[in-house]
Amino acid sequence: MLKVALGLLLGVLATTAVAEEISAATDRLLWCGSAFYWLSTDAYDSGDTVEGDQYEAWSNDLGARADMMLESEGKGEDEIGTIREDYDTRVVAEMGQPGAKYDVTTCPDLVAAP
Repeated sequence: MLKVALGLLLGVLATTAVAEEISAATDRLLWCGSAFYWLSTDAYDSGDTVEGDQYEAWSNDLGARADMMLESEGKGEDEIGTIREDYDTRVVAEMGQPGAKYDVTTCPDLVAAP
């Protein structure tokens, strides 16, 4: 049991350390990109493919831009994958909650114009 608790603690500390090394702009792109991913999943699950496609395109756009920024901040491919997975896990738990890091309704502001 102690080994499991220690492993979880080390995982949290490692994630926190990585998050501290990410710029605020990249953080918001990652958060909003993950939010759009989950919104697209919800839309597809409810049968709304038009909305699902829109959220998926926005998620892909923000994710690609975040990846470029992470690369410019010195992150490698494996580290970027780990960071993205961490955001997906955290964002799905935060979205719509009073303590959410960002308000998802402001995320469309980040989407590049066509």
